[in-house]
Amino acid sequence: MKLEMSARTDPEPTSPQPARPAAQPDADRFNVRIIQPTQRTALLAEIARIESYAEAVERVASKAWLRLLHFDGVPPHPAMLLKQELLALGGDALITPEVYLGTAAAPTPVLAWASERAWLALCRKLSLLPVDALQQLGRAISQALGAIDAAERGSLTLAGRTWRWGERTLVMGIINATPDSFSHDGLLSPATALTVAQQAAALAVAGADILDIGGESTRPGATTVTLDEELARVIPAIQAARQACDLPISVDTYKAEVAVAALDAGAHLVNDIWGLRTPSGEWNLALAGLVAERGVPIVLMHNRRASVAANQHGHHFSNVAYSDLTGEVCAELREGVRFALDQGIAPGQIVLDPGIGFGKTPAQNIELLQHLAELQALGYPLLVGTSRKSFIGLALNKPVEERIFGTAATVSHAIMHGADIIRVHDVAAMVDVCRMTDALVRQRPQ
Repeated sequence: MKLEMSARTDPEPTSPQPARPAAQPDADRFNVRIIQPTQRTALLAEIARIESYAEAVERVASKAWLRLLHFDGVPPHPAMLLKQELLALGGDALITPEVYLGTAAAPTPVLAWASERAWLALCRKLSLLPVDALQQLGRAISQALGAIDAAERGSLTLAGRTWRWGERTLVMGIINATPDSFSHDGLLSPATALTVAQQAAALAVAGADILDIGGESTRPGATTVTLDEELARVIPAIQAARQACDLPISVDTYKAEVAVAALDAGAHLVNDIWGLRTPSGEWNLALAGLVAERGVPIVLMHNRRASVAANQHGHHFSNVAYSDLTGEVCAELREGVRFALDQGIAPGQIVLDPGIGFGKTPAQNIELLQHLAELQALGYPLLVGTSRKSFIGLALNKPVEERIFGTAATVSHAIMHGADIIRVHDVAAMVDVCRMTDALVRQRPQ
């Protein structure tokens, strides 16, 4: 019999199809989720969905909320003891291998983690141990945890207005009484009074909480101005703003002579880009003494002198050396706070600014924003100013007048990670960003 053989035809090649996940009946049955709260308040709300006794919610949170802390310069023996105590409490600590193996005499950085309840128990234990470094660590841990989660963070009072920190983000509107602002919004002197009055009134209507008036451009590479020129720009501008609206006024200066004249003209706050240092690095005794004597708030900004580079998106700092950017910014801000306190400035009158765009490269500005939440452990309100800056232009490849959406992203991020005040040019738009972000991150559990 002759068999008819049919020709074999191979199927057309097809692109590989993704494998379907295997059935997960257990996960489906129990609707498993991974809860990753970004704030302690979110964890409290999640616990309260299940825990019906209100007084137990906080107790449960202290066991469920993991804290990750970083320490610099811990001596080897205390570092080992710290690790052992944390292990006994269900936590752990990472130290350098040389310290762990007993071959190093130099201090070590420490990265440690434990539940909030474990940290509190550790602080109690460290206070009883006869080792000075461990007792100091215990106090430092307690202060840091208290700074982040204090139910009562204090308040700021300016021009008859009082704001409680943490309730909402304050918006500081920028008025540049300069001819050379990087943001192209400088108001030329001497025709400053009318234009400042118009801008101040517009910013008030747009929803600003504070006006920040400066008479010397602080952009990278800007030319310094004489004391007389800065006074001629700033004082009429403050007087005009006072006539146009009743908003509190901040004077953007590091010169004591300008600050005293500005306060006499009606300013309420000093915004110092050098953090009570002079541009050459010495402590600014004159300005610190003035602020202490007048009892006014001061913003201490982190800053460093650095070389300036330029591109199509403006000027920025280049080749700024940091071995640990966030750690060094925190340490230098702490130095400024200690100096301010030593000079008689009250703790409740200090606001800190990480100095985005000042003494940092574009990449370092982004890195510092990514780690902004770490600055909350310093225990002071945070002001963040990113508005229209060149690192945004570089990231988006956009000129200064097209950076409003990039600015909005940085403002929202800053609020989510601890900013209490944001300093901006585009007030109306950023007020909306602040109010929406506040609704997302500051709302308390019901």
